[in-house]
Amino acid sequence: MTDVSKYRSYSRIEKFIQNFYTLLQTTRIHRDDHKLVIKGVSSFYKSIAACMEGNAFVIKIVNSRLVVEDEILPYNRTTKNLIDNMVNYFDARDLEGLRLLEPIKKASAKEILAFIHLFDRAGQRQDLQDAQAWLTGGLKAKNILWAEVIKKPAAKRAEKVEEFSFSSEAELRERARKDYSCIIASFKEVSEKVSGLGQVGMRKIVRVVQDVVTHIIDDIEVYTAISTLRVFDDYTFTHSVNVAILSMCMGKQIKLSRNSLERLGICALFHDLGKINVPYEVLNKAGKLDDSDFKKLQEHSLNSARLIIKLKTTRDRKAKILLPPFEHHMKYDLSGYPHVNWNKPLSLFGRIIAIADVYDAITSPRVYRRSILSPDRALGLMLDGAGKDFDPIMIKVFINMLGVYPVGTLLKLNTDELALVESLSPKKGEMRPRACILKKDMIGNYYKANTIDLSLKYSETEKYVWEIIETYHPSVFGIQPVQLLF
Repeated sequence: MTDVSKYRSYSRIEKFIQNFYTLLQTTRIHRDDHKLVIKGVSSFYKSIAACMEGNAFVIKIVNSRLVVEDEILPYNRTTKNLIDNMVNYFDARDLEGLRLLEPIKKASAKEILAFIHLFDRAGQRQDLQDAQAWLTGGLKAKNILWAEVIKKPAAKRAEKVEEFSFSSEAELRERARKDYSCIIASFKEVSEKVSGLGQVGMRKIVRVVQDVVTHIIDDIEVYTAISTLRVFDDYTFTHSVNVAILSMCMGKQIKLSRNSLERLGICALFHDLGKINVPYEVLNKAGKLDDSDFKKLQEHSLNSARLIIKLKTTRDRKAKILLPPFEHHMKYDLSGYPHVNWNKPLSLFGRIIAIADVYDAITSPRVYRRSILSPDRALGLMLDGAGKDFDPIMIKVFINMLGVYPVGTLLKLNTDELALVESLSPKKGEMRPRACILKKDMIGNYYKANTIDLSLKYSETEKYVWEIIETYHPSVFGIQPVQLLF
């Protein structure tokens, strides 16, 4: 589908949703023979006829987003209220969606209004499961065979009931871990296919990124921590996913819109896509690259843009995600690569991705790197590059987001114990985090003992109870933070 036809499709869908919702509201306050109701039925007819290209037209609610015909309706200033209203409307009836069948095109105005009244009155039921049964039975009694309700699975109903008490840290981290697994699987699929001759679709990966954005908006701290999920022998994919998550978290910190966060996440996920064209022996070469190898590596930014062009999606979406992957190694002062002849500053997304990319790279164990920086030292090194390598404002946002001692930093304490940073301090303005003391079991494996607050002080002396003597990258001790924190 071209970008023009995609726009027209969205416009038709928005028009139908608007007409549907308007008719629901109009019938609440006017009789069926009122001119506004009659006009509303006519508009409803026209818009459903314009949208329905097959035998059915399906509206669903997925993660508080409106999904029509497997496409998520764009969430922007013009659609925000409409989408939120429809999501709330379906939630009030405990429905996951609605399926309208082709015979609706021949339904009478009386049938349409009967359907609208039933749908509206279902929201007045006290028992939501009873509301589902009542609505289904009402449609059948009125012989309305062109409308089918899509009920929420039992698991989703239970999830909805519990969502306001969804405060268990273990549950939040488990959700983040599932998101991580989904996004890495989707990215692997695209990466493995994109180097072939055919085009690769983006729909699945877009949906996954949209889910992650929804959850980052809900709980950013868990998702900054999830970037500690590094599998040391699977760097290619985990790096891209970590950069995407860190970039989206930075975007959340500077209050980017939901749509911008989604686009930023996709740009960051694809920033190193061009590395699939770099020979394996170059990517994993031990020691310093020679000039020939480094030139091959430098081509990956441009190749990322080339491969994005091959993706099967609209030209508009491609245009919006091409530039940041191309820019992410150019540096804030444009002294990096690819070398270009323009003097305009890097895009905001390019500046964000550059920071997330370098941080994850220099804190990840690699065969070609002799030493590995602890997360806190990596931040210090990056801060030294503010104004040259990195946007000086965005690097401060990044450090404030992760904290002076980011999650996953291994600490040596004055008690001669090792502690792993597991979360930022809940105290506003406090730089010292919470950490878990690590102990060894009988076979030498580390396990979490008690959690301590490193900001605690002795009341008499105002000295910290635990002093931080040294910091390490956990891999130095063979520790995988994911095994202890998630």
